[in-house]
Amino acid sequence: MSNPRSYQTGKHLEAFVLLLISREALHGAALLSRLKALLPPEWTVDDGYLYRLLRTLEAEKALVSRWVAEPGGAPVRVYQLTEPGRERLQAWKDDIELRVRSLQTFLDLWTEPTTNLGK
Repeated sequence: MSNPRSYQTGKHLEAFVLLLISREALHGAALLSRLKALLPPEWTVDDGYLYRLLRTLEAEKALVSRWVAEPGGAPVRVYQLTEPGRERLQAWKDDIELRVRSLQTFLDLWTEPTTNLGK
């Protein structure tokens, strides 16, 4: 019996963050909640890494933020995608499409009889 594995989303977290923010301006806690609901349960989202990533993306001009007062609560920093962020998101999409094709090749080879591998 195999042990359940946990996977960090760090490698592709940026792609998911940019995609979700491209659809709707979000603050960090809302983004974290959406990511946890969206991603497979085996994937872990490190809260601290997410907030560092948001600050980095803003410093690199992929996102802009503004403070918004939440009804009955403290103000939150809401993030929006910029044009450079859209370009970055497009690059992620192109990269992921290539990776999906590569991984599909692996899976196709996996299902072939072993006598065909390496020929």
